[in-house]
Amino acid sequence: MLPGITVLDLDLPATLAVARQDTWAAAHCQYAAQPTPDRPDGAIIATTAPERWTGEPVRVLDLRP
Repeated sequence: MLPGITVLDLDLPATLAVARQDTWAAAHCQYAAQPTPDRPDGAIIATTAPERWTGEPVRVLDLRP
């Protein structure tokens, strides 16, 4: 179990909100990183490719070894 990890569904409103992205994965990550009432600071994106998010308004957790 990973109690500190929350997996968020990619629903239609999330997809439409960030339809400018090239992939569903990028759209989902950027949507999840935005502040909401449930996540006032937004989510942290855990990734092995942190350079992909350079210049984007997201917080990144680098998972590279």
